[in-house]
Amino acid sequence: MFSLYCIFLWLIIRTGIKGGSDLSGCPTNNSWRYRARSGEKFFLFCDVPRRDLISKKRICGKTSCPDISCSSEVQWYKQPQNGSQPYAILNEHSHITWENNLLQFSPVGINDTGSYICTFKYKPKFEVESRQSRGTTCFLNITLEVQPKEKTLCLNSVKNELFLLIGSTDTVPCPGANCEGDLQREVTWYKNGTLRPQWTKTQIDFEEIYYRDRGVYVCDYNQSINSTWWIVRAVVDVITIVENTSSKPHILYPMIDNLILEVELGKPLTLDCKARFGFERHFHPVIKWYVDDPGLSRKELREGNKSTDNDVEWKTIHYIAHLKEVTKKDLRRNFICFAQNSLGNITRTIKLKQKKGVLFTYILFGTTITVVTILMTSALIYRYWIEIVLLYRTYQAKDETLGDKKEFDAFVSYAKDSFDNLDSSSLNEESFALDLLPKVLENKYGYTLCLFERDVIPGGAYTEDIVKIVKQSRRVICVLSSSYVNSPSVFELQAAVNLALEDQTLKLILIKFSPFKEPDSLPHQVKKALSVLPTITWKNSKSAPPNSRFWSRIRYHMPVKNHWKLGSAVFNFFPRIFS
Repeated sequence: MFSLYCIFLWLIIRTGIKGGSDLSGCPTNNSWRYRARSGEKFFLFCDVPRRDLISKKRICGKTSCPDISCSSEVQWYKQPQNGSQPYAILNEHSHITWENNLLQFSPVGINDTGSYICTFKYKPKFEVESRQSRGTTCFLNITLEVQPKEKTLCLNSVKNELFLLIGSTDTVPCPGANCEGDLQREVTWYKNGTLRPQWTKTQIDFEEIYYRDRGVYVCDYNQSINSTWWIVRAVVDVITIVENTSSKPHILYPMIDNLILEVELGKPLTLDCKARFGFERHFHPVIKWYVDDPGLSRKELREGNKSTDNDVEWKTIHYIAHLKEVTKKDLRRNFICFAQNSLGNITRTIKLKQKKGVLFTYILFGTTITVVTILMTSALIYRYWIEIVLLYRTYQAKDETLGDKKEFDAFVSYAKDSFDNLDSSSLNEESFALDLLPKVLENKYGYTLCLFERDVIPGGAYTEDIVKIVKQSRRVICVLSSSYVNSPSVFELQAAVNLALEDQTLKLILIKFSPFKEPDSLPHQVKKALSVLPTITWKNSKSAPPNSRFWSRIRYHMPVKNHWKLGSAVFNFFPRIFS
């Protein structure tokens, strides 16, 4: 199938070149002759020779004319000298490669003499802007003759590789252009495949060499041989350099000599050696790893890989050697990083040391993590213990209020007619007891409170009513303040303390509403209760929101009741933790 394809392609190409197809839209001359010297790098371009483009630049107004569009539609073929069908060049030759319109020989040889054919898409200038125009498929027939380099005139003057010193003044001559005498030829120059129409002489003069001047320079000039004109093409590799270094290599790693490296026996090991070398034109840097056994000769470690980073002035080489397995014998060896240039060498030594206490380290690390986790968990539990208990109560089926024959969840004791807080913007003690406590504990959380002014029928004896109400309550909430401890209302606290000693289910909840000083007239039982019982401090606006920690602590001390909804408890708990 491939042979049939080649024959078919050969017929098309042959027909196109002989004029059998319409080539009216193609360049006028589609046949060119080039000469090359064997043993040199050589290029062929699949387009109109640059000399024609130079003549067209007056029309295009550019250094290169956009007449040809050959990006991905170029194909190269070779026509054997025996007249057989042309075959496609498929990058299968070791010294011939092509990409788009460039065919490269590295180097060109006598056997490369022959005819080369390339196909491409051609667009005249007036069609370039048209998206609908696809151009015309054209062919170029390029004849290449390779001359033995030994027969080149003035062979010693042909230089295909030039080293130019940065900062100096120098020239790039076209190899062989003046071999027939001091002729002033017109030369076409390219740099890195780009036409340079400003260069027309047999040499390029640089007033000062820069790093950017490096690259591949191609020059063309015409030569008549036996009344036939040929285009002689030569390639010059220009390398910009700096002056040779005046110092030895510098080892970047290991940074210090006699470095101790801890290793594990039986495990593989990589040894890094990284060195920086100054530029030297005629010397290749050397970097190696050596193993030095006590009492034995030094030997080289050859299992490794290198990577190189080139700069104008420096070359950095990273060499990594590999040990498949670290043995006890390796602990007695010296591993030497060796770097050398023409001025001398430098070394760095690495010694191996067995890691000890690896198991102990793992145990210590695990124990530390466990202890830290326990401490953090304990801190969280301690910080949010109240919220955790309240959340747990949501799932608890037991209700401690069932069967105790008590009417109220809590009796609220406070100082009546208190005028301590004269600031109208702040909540006073009476409003707190009569308004805020019922609003939160009764309306939001479903507790039943007993307020003396609201729930006790007037007309009875005060002391008897207080004792009766306290007995019917599961908790007694005392709102403590300076007015409270210095008023008759402190009797309610005293009665609650005495009854709590008889009834173990009765508990007191002390709320410190404002700072106060205990008077000497307080009964002994009351003083003891104030010093022993936990106190919840009211912090004004910070404690006011129903989901604040203040209300959580009150609910923590209130009796367990299971008629609240699970959702409200959960959503009141988690925002406090993550706030």
